Amino acid sequence: CTASTQKFLLPASITTVISKRTYFSSMDEIGRGECAKDAYGITLYDKDGKRTTLKGVENRFKRLDWGMWLRVRGGRDKKHWKKSMRQLRECEMHYFCRPYHNRRFDLAVASEIKEMRHIPDDPYRVYNDISYQNHYAIRHKNSVRIRKYGNNIYNWSVFQAHYKKQIRKVDKTKRGRYEPPKYQKAIADGDGVYTPDLSIPYDTPAPHYQLEQRMQSLVTLKEEQKFRRFIKRHEKYVGYLSQTSPLKLPVHGTLTG
Repeated sequence: CTASTQKFLLPASITTVISKRTYFSSMDEIGRGECAKDAYGITLYDKDGKRTTLKGVENRFKRLDWGMWLRVRGGRDKKHWKKSMRQLRECEMHYFCRPYHNRRFDLAVASEIKEMRHIPDDPYRVYNDISYQNHYAIRHKNSVRIRKYGNNIYNWSVFQAHYKKQIRKVDKTKRGRYEPPKYQKAIADGDGVYTPDLSIPYDTPAPHYQLEQRMQSLVTLKEEQKFRRFIKRHEKYVGYLSQTSPLKLPVHGTLTG
C-alpha cells in the first residue's frame, strides 16, 4: 500500500460494531477471520508448547458425547421479514454434520472439548442419550452370528429391473445391516450377544416373492473380478485350482451362471 492509501485503513486493533471482525488479524476473540495463509487459525503448538483449539469450531459447532457434531443453518438470522413460517421453523432446527466434517472438527479441537460433561438441566441431554452408536456397534459385532443363525425371511434379494451403464449407489447385491425377526429381543436376552431361539419355527416366504435376476449388473461383475484376482493372488501359496473347482464356478443367477 502507498502512503496515500494507508491513512484510510483501520488499525489492526479496531473492530467494526456491526460484524465485530478484525480485518488485519488471522483470528479474533470470536473465532472469525481465519485464512488459508494462516492455516485457517489452527495452531498446533503455541509458545508454551501446548496445543490450542480452533475457536471457530468451538464457537460455531456443538460436539455430542458420542462423537457427532451439531450445526445450525447458515444465515438463519438474516431476512426474517421475507421468510415464511416454515422457513423460520427450519432456521431454529439443529442438524448433524457430515462424517467428513466430523473428522476434521475432531482434529481441530483439543481433548478437553471431547470430554464428557455432566451439566444439570442440560438441553442437549436428549441428544447425548441417543443410542444409535451403541445400536450400530452391537449390530456390527453380531454380524457373523446374524449370518449364521439369523432368519432370512425378510432378507429379500435386491431386484433391479434395468441396470444403468455406470455404477450407481442403488445397484447393490446385498442389503446392509439386515436385522432378523425378534432381533431386539434376542439381543436383550443375550446381554448384547445375538442368541436366537432356534426351536421357534418361522414362516417361509412365498415362492413368487423370490425374484430371479435376469441380467448382470456392473456391481456383480466387479465383485466377481475382485474374487478371481483374490484366488489368483493366493494360488502361489495353496496351489493351482482347476477350472472345475467350486471356487471358480460362476455365481448362480448371473450372466454366466
